[in-house]
Amino acid sequence: MTRRKYTQEFKEQAVKLTFTSHKSVQHIANDLGINANMLRRWRRQYQASGDGLVAFPGPGHARDEELLNLRKALKQTEMERDILKKAVAFFAQQPK
Repeated sequence: MTRRKYTQEFKEQAVKLTFTSHKSVQHIANDLGINANMLRRWRRQYQASGDGLVAFPGPGHARDEELLNLRKALKQTEMERDILKKAVAFFAQQPK
């Protein structure tokens, strides 16, 4: 099953509909064919952004660059550690 991606415009329109309509979030989500919890999350993101301009930076999940950089650094550090472990084991076996 593939994950559906929604455009920024679709998300904004759906959220604005929840504010302007007399219908419940659940009813609007059903009409749009999306999960009500997802629509509620979009509402929280929209409200947290203030003006809605940065609420939905793009379709799907935006990657957190800092987290990505930390994961790369961790992988590099783990590789260096493994190399050092092998070197210690190699030199420990050598006769003096």
